[in-house]
Amino acid sequence: APLLRQLLRHLTLNPPPLYAPRNHNVPRSAMSTVRRDTLLSLQASAQAKWTALRVFEQDAPATAPDEKKKFFVSFPYPYMNGYLHIGHAFSMSKCEFAVGYFRLKGIQCLFPFGFH
Repeated sequence: APLLRQLLRHLTLNPPPLYAPRNHNVPRSAMSTVRRDTLLSLQASAQAKWTALRVFEQDAPATAPDEKKKFFVSFPYPYMNGYLHIGHAFSMSKCEFAVGYFRLKGIQCLFPFGFH
C-alpha cells in the first residue's frame, strides 16, 4: 500500500506527456519529410481543384425552395474546456456526410458551422 500511494503521488505530480517527445539524438536535418511534403502537395492540389469547381459554395435559390426540399444541420464548435478527441471528428463527419448526401439528391442544404 505505501508503494501504491507513492506511485499515485508521483503520477499526480508528474503526469505523462500527452504526445511522444521528439528524439533529440537525431538531428532535424536527418529526419525525412517526404511523407509530409507529399500530403501537403496533395492537399494543395485538391483545395485548388475544389476552389476552381466551387464545390463547397452554395448559391441562394432564385425562388423559395419547396418546404419538403430543405435540410439544415448545425454542429457546435469544439470548445476548449477539454481535449479534442475522436468523438468530435465522428460527430462532424456524420453532419458532413448527411449534407453531402442531401445535396446530391437536389435538396437545398444549410450547414452553418457552430451556429447555435
